[in-house]
Amino acid sequence: MQVLWVALAGFGVALVFSMVGSGGSQILVPILFWLGFEFLPGAIPLALWMGAVICFSAGVLYYRRGLVMLKMAIPFGSAVLAGSIIGALASFPMESNPMMIFFAASNIFMGIVILLGKGMKERTLSRKAEIWLSIILGIGVGFMLGFAGRDGGPFVVAILILLGFEAKEAAATTTLVLASGCLAAFLTHLPHATIGWEPILAGGLACLVGAQIGSRFMTVKLDSRAVRLILAWVMIVIGVILLVQGIINW
Repeated sequence: MQVLWVALAGFGVALVFSMVGSGGSQILVPILFWLGFEFLPGAIPLALWMGAVICFSAGVLYYRRGLVMLKMAIPFGSAVLAGSIIGALASFPMESNPMMIFFAASNIFMGIVILLGKGMKERTLSRKAEIWLSIILGIGVGFMLGFAGRDGGPFVVAILILLGFEAKEAAATTTLVLASGCLAAFLTHLPHATIGWEPILAGGLACLVGAQIGSRFMTVKLDSRAVRLILAWVMIVIGVILLVQGIINW
């Protein structure tokens, strides 16, 4: 029964988060924890694996359809990869409630800002500035990905949108970039993981299918305005869930 719930959760998360530039690990970790997996050796590595499948599945499709900004993706991806390995190696049991509340508040704030339509109307960053932005965001997101299993994809997409990037391009690029970071962090956590092959296979297959459906729907049916709206509400809902969880467990 646990494996079935893992598959259902993976499919649902993949369906939504593949459209907004994320592997959904930030919501998969608490879901898997509630399903009975131990936090550090179970929920985090399984969520990272499922997030990697979601990002690879959706990211390859976005690349084939020309939505990935390659000039930004290469330095961004390299930074995420390095940061995720460092974060995974540095991970240890810790009090997570203050960090959870901080991320919750940040998500809610960014979601509201996007809903209000604030941000630059056009991209004004130079090529050099884009590279440095990619590296800084990549290292930060990668570290949190490996350390706490939170990929931060929607947060990065939100920043790119506020800087004037098209929402569909920002989401597509971030999705593909996070794939390697999720996989690297999963492999780093794997030697200490306590999960069996059944949830890995079931969760991976469900995420693969869900991400294909979600990413195809995004490219065909949604415009940038719709992606912005979905992203904003996803961030707000995630923020509220994390905030409530952090306060209850304080």
